[in-house]
Amino acid sequence: MKRSQHGFTLVELLVVITIIGILMGLLIPAVNAARETARRNQCATNMKNLALAGVQYENTKGGMPGWVEKFGYFDGGSDPSDLGNFSGSVPAHVKVGGFGVSLLPWLDAQPTYEHWTQDRYPIINDGNGDLDATTGASGEGFHELAAPNLAIYQCPSNPVSEGSHGKNSYVSNNGMSQVRTVLDGTAGTTVATYLESQSKANGVFTAKYLGITSMGTSIALASSVSLDDMKDGQGFTILFSENVQALPWHRPGFLAAAGTALPTAAAALAPVAGTEDIATSPALQYSRFGNGMVWHYEDSKASQLNAITPIPPTSPAGTMVFDVFPQHRINGGGDTVQEDIFNLQMTTTLLNAPSLARPSSAHVDGVNAAFADGATRFVTSSVDYRVYQALLTPRGKSSDVPWKEFVLTDELGN
Repeated sequence: MKRSQHGFTLVELLVVITIIGILMGLLIPAVNAARETARRNQCATNMKNLALAGVQYENTKGGMPGWVEKFGYFDGGSDPSDLGNFSGSVPAHVKVGGFGVSLLPWLDAQPTYEHWTQDRYPIINDGNGDLDATTGASGEGFHELAAPNLAIYQCPSNPVSEGSHGKNSYVSNNGMSQVRTVLDGTAGTTVATYLESQSKANGVFTAKYLGITSMGTSIALASSVSLDDMKDGQGFTILFSENVQALPWHRPGFLAAAGTALPTAAAALAPVAGTEDIATSPALQYSRFGNGMVWHYEDSKASQLNAITPIPPTSPAGTMVFDVFPQHRINGGGDTVQEDIFNLQMTTTLLNAPSLARPSSAHVDGVNAAFADGATRFVTSSVDYRVYQALLTPRGKSSDVPWKEFVLTDELGN
């Protein structure tokens, strides 16, 4: 009796392999989509916690944090947090940081906050101890204990990593840009003074420290914005969004650690020697863009507005309204590989910081945004620029947007 043989024929094997390939082709995109959904939801949770921290800060302090603030001084000497630092050579410096420092007490990061606010701790590293100093985009020479990598400041989807310390994906609503630049770094056009652009109707966060002039005079600062100033509704006013070009959360603009050192009588800035402040500089003033998002004096119907006499009726200093530059939109980038949003890097050298201070993300078709009512929503890249401006202005009709009569309803593109 002939024994029957069991097994696959070549045709059957090919059919099985084909079926497995088809199933994998269907399952892998679904799995990846599920992972991205989970990452996007985690990002939204991070931002919700940032918004709630901002609201608690406002309830405690009576106003929102600054995009740059002074948190104290270090008088110079040894670093008590570094066992290997007994040289006493850490220079005296002002402890200047971004909005990320202000929110730390409400983000379960009290020890890091104390490193910033207690004068016995430095925020810069003299290189003589056991602890590391920050480098690159994290700012040369900051103290690693003043700039830890905190998960709350990092979007899981963000493939861009700016710096080794203080990694950050999120930006605050810093209102109107006082200068309009384009991505190629050509000279910008000033549309308002630095102080005028910080009107309470133009944005939520303001500069709370800008140093002093070389003659020792203070730089005028804008008033803090409160929740009561958000006349257009807290649910229609963004506090935070995300930006793949955002600088580390601790860094005060483009300052390196050496830029926080207090001047001495032998320094070039001798007129302010002996003070407890540093001289103002573009590197410090550009903190508005490094950790912030802004809106520009632009409109999708600029030609119509410019045809109105005067030109236009709501213009600061009679400035012509510009067309919306593509890179100023949500997820705005360029047409070349070098100008892809994941390849761009913010810098003051090329004057591209104002252009890159807009929401951007690795999420598909939009960005997460956290609002003053504590909610998070997804805002699509395709929203009209007037919608974007309305979301950043607490009181649109009192702001400096080109068309003040625009009324925001539910136009986030969801």
